[in-house]
Amino acid sequence: MSLGLIHKRQAGLTLIELMISLALGLIVVAAAIMLFLTGQKSYSLQQGSADLQDNANFGLSYVTKDIRLANLNALSAEINDRTKAGGLVLTSKDNGYKDTAVTPNKIYSNLPDSVTGKTAAVATLSASESHSSNVKLAGTDLKSDQLVIQYKPQYTTDPDTAANWFGGFDCEGDRISFAKSAPQRIIVQRYFLREDDNKNANEPNQALALACDAGWYNESGNPAKVEDYGGEGEIIMKRVDYFRVLLGIQKANDHRYIAVKDYMNLSGVKPRILSIQLGVLVRSSQSVGNDALVKNDQKFQVLDNEVTVKIPANASTKYVRQVVSQTIALRNTFGERGR
Repeated sequence: MSLGLIHKRQAGLTLIELMISLALGLIVVAAAIMLFLTGQKSYSLQQGSADLQDNANFGLSYVTKDIRLANLNALSAEINDRTKAGGLVLTSKDNGYKDTAVTPNKIYSNLPDSVTGKTAAVATLSASESHSSNVKLAGTDLKSDQLVIQYKPQYTTDPDTAANWFGGFDCEGDRISFAKSAPQRIIVQRYFLREDDNKNANEPNQALALACDAGWYNESGNPAKVEDYGGEGEIIMKRVDYFRVLLGIQKANDHRYIAVKDYMNLSGVKPRILSIQLGVLVRSSQSVGNDALVKNDQKFQVLDNEVTVKIPANASTKYVRQVVSQTIALRNTFGERGR
């Protein structure tokens, strides 16, 4: 009896088939990783853009609303560097126009002559190139501007205390409320850039923010200073690299926008101010990684200045930036009131 041999065929992959399978697998994994990284980059860019839009649009809208209050309830509709208790705060006793033709000499300024000291210093008035920035102009470091307005609120009886006047809230969010037996108050608000104490360790440049500092002085009597004024104020917009202010002036049929320093350098009686242009260069709070679309040498047109951002030491981390501008008509300067 013969026994038949049973043959079993071995099944498997050849070396070439194995290499092809591995290669295909690596391609699929690489494509998946690429999709993941692209998605992450796109998400970071969208998050940065959304953060920038929210910060810029809401912040600038808040500032615009407040600035429209300038010259509210003032005696004169025409404002310049000599308008008392209204309009923009360009001058104080320290830098106001001095009329030497009369004795004693008379000083024309936006703040009362009795206000002296720190709150009358030029550093607390509207000015060009007076605060920090993160930009350069033609290769030279450029500072940010400062804008100061003043107005008299529309006072009503305080709903919480009938013996008090109530004038709403200032730009720092503080209630304007005081006894009716006291003189009514003129509110002063200062907009400027300062460094944010609440910052990340890997900020690309100075963590600058647009802040507002509010104070007040009595409408009557001889106030010695602007109360509660000259501090760090409250932050309105985070991560602002540059803040620019232009004044819209009218003289005869000539209407144009000029910087605060150029306005103050005009000779004779300064022309009437009818509007303000604000320009801010804002950046996202969150990094968008090393996206090639974001260039460190990109130029930004902020009103009349074409600026570039100071290149940070850690140039590998990039941020989205955008210029936001607004033209604000000073409604309380129209007409011929006070003439």
